[in-house]
Amino acid sequence: MITMRKQVFGILLTLGTFIIFTISYAVNISIQRHFEVYTMANIKRAGDAIVGVLQDLYEVDEWNHNIGQELIIETYMGNFAISVLTPDKKFIWGTTQEQLLDKIKKNDKVLIPYNALPYRFEDRPIYSKAGVLVGYARIGYYSSAILSTNDLMFQANVNRTILWCGTIILGFFSLLGLYISRLFTHHIYGISKTSIDLADGKLSARYHCKSKIKEIETLRYSMNYLAQRLESQDTIRKKLISDVSHEIRTPLHILQSNLEAMIDGFYPIDEEQMQLLYKEVVRFGKLLNNLDKLKNAEEAENNMEMRPLSLNESIKDVFDAFKIVAKEKKIKYQLNDSASQNVIILADRDSIKQLWMNLLSNAFKFTDKKGEIIVTTMTRNKECSIIIEDTGIGIAKEDLPYVFERMYRGDKSREKHEGSGLGLTIVKRIIELHKGKIDIESTEGKGTKVTVIIPIEELGNTPGNIGTKVKSYMKLGIKS
Repeated sequence: MITMRKQVFGILLTLGTFIIFTISYAVNISIQRHFEVYTMANIKRAGDAIVGVLQDLYEVDEWNHNIGQELIIETYMGNFAISVLTPDKKFIWGTTQEQLLDKIKKNDKVLIPYNALPYRFEDRPIYSKAGVLVGYARIGYYSSAILSTNDLMFQANVNRTILWCGTIILGFFSLLGLYISRLFTHHIYGISKTSIDLADGKLSARYHCKSKIKEIETLRYSMNYLAQRLESQDTIRKKLISDVSHEIRTPLHILQSNLEAMIDGFYPIDEEQMQLLYKEVVRFGKLLNNLDKLKNAEEAENNMEMRPLSLNESIKDVFDAFKIVAKEKKIKYQLNDSASQNVIILADRDSIKQLWMNLLSNAFKFTDKKGEIIVTTMTRNKECSIIIEDTGIGIAKEDLPYVFERMYRGDKSREKHEGSGLGLTIVKRIIELHKGKIDIESTEGKGTKVTVIIPIEELGNTPGNIGTKVKSYMKLGIKS
């Protein structure tokens, strides 16, 4: 399996090679075309000059004069094979292809092989001053031999420059590939190594090197956040085991000690001792019942009977049950529910009752005598907020993120209050099943504010506001 760094480097190197090859090929083709145009222009100018010379010579002696010297000069100057033909293209005099080839072979300065391009020729008409066709000038040449030494040197230098530029660009792409591959893979390797450490149980492992790439930085932050959550959950798990062990061990220890004392005859087997043992059994049973409640709350989705329910009625039933407790502790106890007078929610009656019961029970448990507990309802859009405020001992700032965890009991000052630490865990699960939300604000030593938000199903009926469904039923009744 190939590594990501090698893959990225290979892709960039391949891309660079392709770009260099494409550009070099395009530049070379362009230069070749320009040289072809340049060569054809030279051939045309040479042909015009040769035809002009032959026309002048014809006017002197009508091909009877020895023109060999002039033609030899033109041939050696331009590397052309020049022949004079009659009007019916019969050879009179001149240089043949074989003679031109022998001359080119003797010229050591020709850089391109003489046979690199095919032999070509062109028959140019020769006219007298009277405009009569007197013959043809056959101009033959090898394209590779037409270019001058400077032309060929220029072409070679261009090709050499293209090669050097391609090499430099390829080196640049290689360095760029190494940089980009490291830019991506360096952090990914670090994140993967940290994730392996987490999988091996090293929950304190973190990856701290920040990346300038948004997606990789998001991945790094998400992994570190997950690691933090795993570490906190592991701490809570250990505390849960410790708390459960403590909660179970205490009543069992008391039962075991008292029973051993009664068996050994140190304690009499009387009603007082039996009552003490009974209380410990009840305490142990409550712990198991709370664990069952949590299990039932987590599995209650399929067993819930969601029906339209008056929010105020569900709150007031539980609110009234705590009036005696409020009177005994001399707590100011108040319900402000006018804002939700007509609110109907879709809820399971027993679960929603348990929800209010747990929240109010917590409020009374942690509020001292002569304190204050106020329940207020508010509506906004299609949601209803139920706010329970108390002036109790509050919750420490460092404990707030964990109040919904199983068996979490917070600081030691709260452990003197009876409870299993499962109440808010059950509350949160019930609210989630009702598609609601819960938020807790608290200041240690000043009190706690719990806000529950539940979706409104519809507005119910009041004496001055008859629901639309009821009105439709009434209309149907009248018609019938």
